Amino acid sequence: MLTYYEINEKSGIKKGTQEHGNWLVLSKATASEQQQVIETYQLPQDIFKGADEAEEIARFEEMSNSKLGDFKILSITDLSAETEVKIEARLEPLIFIIASHQIITYIGDNSIAVKRFVEKYPTEVTSTAKLLGLMVLMIYTHYIKELLTIKKTIDQLDQSARKTTETAELHRLADTERDVVFLDHTLRGQKKILSHLWDDADFIQELDDDRLLYNIRLRQEYAEELINIYRDLLETVGGLFNDMMNNNLNHLMKYLDSAALIISIPALISGIWGMNTGGLPGKGSTLGFMIVMALAIVLTVLATIHLKRKDYTK
Repeated sequence: MLTYYEINEKSGIKKGTQEHGNWLVLSKATASEQQQVIETYQLPQDIFKGADEAEEIARFEEMSNSKLGDFKILSITDLSAETEVKIEARLEPLIFIIASHQIITYIGDNSIAVKRFVEKYPTEVTSTAKLLGLMVLMIYTHYIKELLTIKKTIDQLDQSARKTTETAELHRLADTERDVVFLDHTLRGQKKILSHLWDDADFIQELDDDRLLYNIRLRQEYAEELINIYRDLLETVGGLFNDMMNNNLNHLMKYLDSAALIISIPALISGIWGMNTGGLPGKGSTLGFMIVMALAIVLTVLATIHLKRKDYTK
């Protein structure tokens, strides 16, 4: 689907037409619609290939053709609010083709990034630079919100690691680590690409809003700092789970070894008195069996008391 918007310096964003629109959005676009846009604006044939994949890399390119003149291609990734799906499905690459009087945006089939953006900033977008700036601001707001949610999960896992090593908690730890890995690599890639945008003198001049630029960079740095902290915290929690499992295993082995030692005492005594070699004490006595059993019981009890009192930490 091709949707046209008009960006007005005074009124902001409003619905437009092909003749009276300077922002074209491709959403759930068919192959024929994509090809139509490629041919109309003389874009590279592979520009939209792989754009729906979470592994789509961030990029910033400068190009030129007779239709758009000098233009830039910016690809960054948004994060959807659908927390019930996997992180791969939540990462939604956005492609911006930015020319002097025209901007084209490609979003994934399930993305509602543009809808959220238009609802959030209907009057603030008065130029192409403002559109890009506010879009990046919104995207990093989504990342920060998600990272703060992950922090709550990490805190819960930290408490669980001190009490239990249940499989469900280990699965939860693995899922959280997976989320952080995807977010970490996405933010790292975007950091390099967005640095080109912040160094673009024409973009900064058109944006002409130092406060907005400061807020964008502040949220970007905040998100990057959070991901670094939470990645280290997850490593600590994972180490705590391993230590707790090792500690539990040591306690289990101590119990099993003690039990085996205790059981071996009556087994040893009964084995010796069961030898059919003659000459053993009590062989001809009717109380022999009871004496051997009493001896085995006494030695077993003494060994149990000794093992229970022994401090294995020294």
